[in-house]
Amino acid sequence: MKRKLITSILLSLIFQFIAAGTVYSESDKNLSVFNECKKYYTENNSNGAFIYGFNYSTLYSSRVFPSFSIRYVTVDGTIRSVSHNKSCSYALYNIINSYYVTELDSADGNCVTYSFGELKSIDNSSFAFCDGKAYFIFTDSNNTYVRSYDSNGKALKKYTFDANIKRIFTNDSKVYVLLYDGEIYRLDNNSSSYCVSINTDYEICNAGKGYIYSEAGTLFSLADSNIEHIYGAKSDCVVKSENRLIYSDELTIKYEDKYFKSNKKIKSLFFYGNNVGILDESFTLSTIKLSDFKDNSSGINSNNVIENKNSKVSINSDGYITGISNGTTVTDFKKLFSDGIAVYDKNGNVVTSGKIKTGYRPRISDRIYEISVLGDITGEGNVKSNDVSALMSYFVEKTDLNGVYLASADYNNDGSITNKDLVGIARQAKN
Repeated sequence: MKRKLITSILLSLIFQFIAAGTVYSESDKNLSVFNECKKYYTENNSNGAFIYGFNYSTLYSSRVFPSFSIRYVTVDGTIRSVSHNKSCSYALYNIINSYYVTELDSADGNCVTYSFGELKSIDNSSFAFCDGKAYFIFTDSNNTYVRSYDSNGKALKKYTFDANIKRIFTNDSKVYVLLYDGEIYRLDNNSSSYCVSINTDYEICNAGKGYIYSEAGTLFSLADSNIEHIYGAKSDCVVKSENRLIYSDELTIKYEDKYFKSNKKIKSLFFYGNNVGILDESFTLSTIKLSDFKDNSSGINSNNVIENKNSKVSINSDGYITGISNGTTVTDFKKLFSDGIAVYDKNGNVVTSGKIKTGYRPRISDRIYEISVLGDITGEGNVKSNDVSALMSYFVEKTDLNGVYLASADYNNDGSITNKDLVGIARQAKN
């Protein structure tokens, strides 16, 4: 026992020495090491903004704000997955049948390794480490569950769910599980609490304290289940902090009604206080202030018109592609645009044939939009009597029309919904 303790202390000191020896100066903000990672992740939380990742046996961790530092440590085994909490990054790895977690503090370079022994039937594709506890996914003959452990390797709480677990993640010192049915639960000390449901066909990423962003174009609140649709944004480029939202496509960053144009393609955004960090395609980090943003009236079209071969087709301020005629096929829709695109239905399934329906979502130039078909209020792909009834019911305030379905009620595509649209839809329904 004494020998194991001495070995553990020596390993910790060695790791700490290695990490401390890889600090970059404040002026050298090249993060090209993350280009070597199998995958890297970004996180914005109460402690700052961070980027972390791994490559085989090396864990990389960098703090972007409030000050800059970059650390790395090489472990003795093969890293299976990584996690992050506060200013620390964690690597889960195994040596033969035993599992270990190495903690690397990106702020001061301190490094600690925890041993959890043989973890049978573990799903090591994701894990979490938070406030001195580790959370692992296990499988048995029927389903999956999560079990927590203290830092000494003692098993604590078992968490079970009706559906199997897809992944486990942290967000601002809280641990969450994502089930295959799309439900997300927060893990408390002795219980779990439902948070929100998402479409699991799309990847999610950290989007600030209490928020995650789906590549389908949706920002989810983990605190109150609210959602916001953000069209034209890239994954890892959406952050909400203190009720302030900032996001970008490949070149333009938007904040409230202002914008900032980048000279290089943007890979990731960081947001902390009044500082915005931009990681470009060469993995160089630059920093701007909110005061550097320009008023939107200076040159960015708020309607976000996308390049297409039909002047009547455009994307409005809500991210809806409007002006699509009833009966347009998926093939014809793709021909309207200069870029190669993919079209998804409301459930996230790829659609390659048939008619375009209101609510379909195309990916164009790495952005997700939502389609509004003229007169297709019900999202069935045709203009029928059901659409007439839906609009009449809306006019007499018996039912509501919202989002892209309300946009489809603008049959003559003039920006307003009147009796003229009702007459046009009724005539189309008879054809």
